[in-house]
Amino acid sequence: MIKCIICRSSLGAIFSLGIQPLANKYPSSQEEKLHEFKEEMNVYFCESCGYVNIPCSVNRNIFFEDYYYLSSVNNELSQHFNNFAEYISKKKYNFVVDIGSNDGILLRPLKTFGVKCLGIDPSENVSKIANDQGLTTLVGFFDENMVNKVVSEFGYADLITASSVFTHLEDPLSFFANVKNLLHPNGKLIIEVEYLEKIISDFSFERFYFDRPHYYSLRSLVKMGASYGFYVEDADLVNVHGGSLRVTYSINNSNNNKLKITKILDYEAKVLTVVELNSKFNQFDLACVEMLETINKFKNKGLKVAGYGCPARFSTITNYAKINSCVIPFVIDDSPLKQKRFSPGSHVPIVSYSSSINVSIDIYIVFAYEYISSIKKKIGISSCKYYKPVPFTEI
Repeated sequence: MIKCIICRSSLGAIFSLGIQPLANKYPSSQEEKLHEFKEEMNVYFCESCGYVNIPCSVNRNIFFEDYYYLSSVNNELSQHFNNFAEYISKKKYNFVVDIGSNDGILLRPLKTFGVKCLGIDPSENVSKIANDQGLTTLVGFFDENMVNKVVSEFGYADLITASSVFTHLEDPLSFFANVKNLLHPNGKLIIEVEYLEKIISDFSFERFYFDRPHYYSLRSLVKMGASYGFYVEDADLVNVHGGSLRVTYSINNSNNNKLKITKILDYEAKVLTVVELNSKFNQFDLACVEMLETINKFKNKGLKVAGYGCPARFSTITNYAKINSCVIPFVIDDSPLKQKRFSPGSHVPIVSYSSSINVSIDIYIVFAYEYISSIKKKIGISSCKYYKPVPFTEI
């Protein structure tokens, strides 16, 4: 029996996304394809606090060996963190620690604004990219040893940030304990986390994958923080990663946004239920069938189809919908770390963008659809059509 990490209630398995690989492992050879990890992805839900868990038998350390996600290749994401850095700079924080700093997407603009900052990231290859650019990044997990190292070498932080990493943590509860030991008493913690309510309301179930075992409502984040003496003083929906919550915690209970937070919690209580989750998943299932049928109709008409964007959710949706290289011959991705590899499980070839490829394509299935503006601008051909995969709609 699986227990909720927050309230210790029993979790119920509400649906399965079928046999899935690790979403951020991109095989580069036939041997790697043959030895790819796969197991059934069951989704467990705690109706008591609005938390989702996806268990996986793989050791968490493996997820961050040869990591292939680079934040800074996305223009819209870079702009988001530029705006976030500007917001932070106006608050006059003396020392900011960014956990899960990736290639320095937040550190870079913070440094430009003159903010003293430090990154922590478990991925050696991605951290090297940041360090090579002069963005000081410590390689390792955010644990007690790392906290002691930072305090000893850099001092205490008055702001700690963690964007799109909280869902990846092996032990989210110890995260708060470690933050408390690194943070000044009057300091703040700001996390940006993919919002469970938004995933459900948009039936974006492709955003579930093994690499992220935890998914949160605001209710669950309030409860988790409170157990370590952290109070939620603000919460806002931000337009990144399909819809995320930006949650600000403090150790002193000075909440001037109680009415706004209560309104969000009341809404979650109505929509984050087993009945609603199953209803939305059924819509997702039907949409996957429709997507495959429509792509095949395009191909039967002689239209050339390709994918654009191979984020982790590409793995979930293609493996669930049985989309392989016979359906989509290749997918373009702007990250050089993914190019010349294959998508997890479905093994669609990943290629770099080129104008010679572009002229032969009639329809792009855009899996990184939140960056559609940049993608359209890059391709620059008015005759091309672009579709969001689920629901399968022209964008």
